[in-house]
Amino acid sequence: MSAELQKLMDASPWATGDWGVQVSDLKTGKVLQSKNAESKFMTGSTAKTFAVGAALDDLGSDHRFRTPIVHSGSISEAGRLTGNLIMVGSGDLALGGRTTAAGQLDVPDFDHYDANAVPGMATITREDPLTGINDLARQVAASGIRQVDGNVIIDNRLWDPVSIGGMPVTPTVVNDNLIDLLITPGTPGTPAKVDWRPKTAAFTVDANVTTTPAGTKPTVKTESNAPGHIRVRGSVPADATAPFVATFQVPDPAAFARTVLIEALERNDVTVSAPTLGSNPGSDLPSSEEVKALPVSATYTSPPFREYAKLINKVSHNLGANLLPPLMAVHHGKHTYAEGMQIERNFLAGAGIDPNSFDLVDAQGLTRDKATPAAQTELLRHLSRSRDFSTFYDSMPSLGVDGSLADVITHTDPAAGHIRAKTGTLVGTFKGKLALTTKALAGYVDAKNGHRLVFAIYVNNVPVPSNSVSDAIDLALKANKQLGSMAASIYQNPEGSN
Repeated sequence: MSAELQKLMDASPWATGDWGVQVSDLKTGKVLQSKNAESKFMTGSTAKTFAVGAALDDLGSDHRFRTPIVHSGSISEAGRLTGNLIMVGSGDLALGGRTTAAGQLDVPDFDHYDANAVPGMATITREDPLTGINDLARQVAASGIRQVDGNVIIDNRLWDPVSIGGMPVTPTVVNDNLIDLLITPGTPGTPAKVDWRPKTAAFTVDANVTTTPAGTKPTVKTESNAPGHIRVRGSVPADATAPFVATFQVPDPAAFARTVLIEALERNDVTVSAPTLGSNPGSDLPSSEEVKALPVSATYTSPPFREYAKLINKVSHNLGANLLPPLMAVHHGKHTYAEGMQIERNFLAGAGIDPNSFDLVDAQGLTRDKATPAAQTELLRHLSRSRDFSTFYDSMPSLGVDGSLADVITHTDPAAGHIRAKTGTLVGTFKGKLALTTKALAGYVDAKNGHRLVFAIYVNNVPVPSNSVSDAIDLALKANKQLGSMAASIYQNPEGSN
């Protein structure tokens, strides 16, 4: 272990944490630096490297999601449908809501998906989150349907219902199943302006947000005290970058998708007799085999999966990662999240990674997910030999350049742009007190000496100085920089010579 890495680990408050490190040569596998490399650590979101690697192997980087709308019944010459319109969820995370004119997914450095976790840092994408829904509605109108006398139904039966970390993981996703609250501060003491997207009758917004002096911390909270009602309260500082983004998680993604689809149909002059609001009548669906045989009125086709891998890894997208196990399960004719995780574990065993060196129960990276630094680096070496390695490598944040590592070191640091790595963060409790339960960084270094390396750094259970969530967020951000400095040190001095 180099003196520089040891010094960074020994600095306050990091010395109180449990550290694990491994640095290896990519080509030869020679271990260059190591500390507790055979011990298991909570991975945080570095678990996504395991899930994305398995999904690329299973689905391939060119895989595309195809979301159809089919119809039952018959269509008269006047365009009157006597049956139902059925949108069949395909597991498409973006559904057009991030697709750029170039056919890529818009990936910001800090996504709206984590807006509530780290207030004031998120940005929204420029694209209309209802793009895919609108495209499907236009196709339905172009097919000749003018009136739907039956119902509009979302078919979410691609896999068995599942919720991970309190988040529904469903085959139909619109705007990441979020409502964005967009807040523009005024002068101190005045109300802030609050807008939201997507605009839909599914939700009303009751907002009362004040503007506080520049430099104060935001206190925005979103909640629901009645179905379809979003309550926004709190404050934002006058110097907050507008729009300040907060989000509200949609509790019933299928009902939400149904409402915005009906609204899109009506914007395209397709009248729907069924009510716009209300629950999704999934119990009225015929069998899945019967649905597959129904005539297709519209289809939305996604960009290739390589774009989704980039979104998941660059911004550490939890829902995107959690879609991967059931998608792999379906690819193998199975139906459950657990079966998809078994496919992931089988992939890792086939890659030669000791099954006793990791415990992976979800793709997101929650508290039960653990791995050794040795297992993590061996995965990274294995992926470097895979057919889709360029996709995986490009999906990782670049230190000092983009994604979750954009501001970790300065753009002028010699290591900037030479390190691709995935972050991991968990805040929880340790010995009954608030703690940074994990901070992790794992990836590839194109070292100063011309060698490409793989590395994994974990620190677990660093106490937060107070019982404040705000202080926990600050500690996590400082830890991100600390681990970034360690990666930069590895770039300069890969073999730890002193």
